[in-house]
Amino acid sequence: KQPKKTAYLIEKGYPGEKLPEVIAQAQDARKRGEQVLVVRMNKNKKFQKEQLTKEGYTNFQEFYKNPLK
Repeated sequence: KQPKKTAYLIEKGYPGEKLPEVIAQAQDARKRGEQVLVVRMNKNKKFQKEQLTKEGYTNFQEFYKNPLK
């Protein structure tokens, strides 16, 4: 069975002091057997997601510099 593949998309300008939290979250997911890609969000996010979906990523988590309340 293929591991669950998750891509963490990080918006440009995401605060550096919050990056370790994202990395820790990715490492936890990896310990649970998921395959996690942490990557900078492209301007054309729709295209980026299509490309990642072709590579087998089914789950996307997005991290924004100004999270929506």
